[in-house]
Amino acid sequence: MKKLKHLDLRREVIETCLKMNADGINQGTSGNVSVRCDEGFLITASGIVYDKMKPHHVIEMDLEGNYRGDYLPSTEWRMHMDIFKARPEAKAIVHVHSTYATALACLRREVPAFHYMIGVTGGASLRVSDYA
Repeated sequence: MKKLKHLDLRREVIETCLKMNADGINQGTSGNVSVRCDEGFLITASGIVYDKMKPHHVIEMDLEGNYRGDYLPSTEWRMHMDIFKARPEAKAIVHVHSTYATALACLRREVPAFHYMIGVTGGASLRVSDYA
């Protein structure tokens, strides 16, 4: 088997995925994790159960949308790529599908400013977009 680049980063991505599920902030394989690397970023593969994930299931991508590996990257790779391109200071992205966040998104209602961290988003509320 070919030696993988960024082995430590790949292991950290897997550890993060396992912790997300253990902490209950994600369900199954619905979320995804990415981390910036010199050539672009590493992201979880699509549809791989996290407790079966191995380093080769963490896919290397460049910032043009090209990937290397035998597995497809997460179906939400574009969101990660766009964030990394727009925010050079971003080093990693953790995208979860917690039960509560999913329920709020299904209602398609703005989340009011009940906590100071909502102001960090740049507005007085968290807006929810239509499904796309």
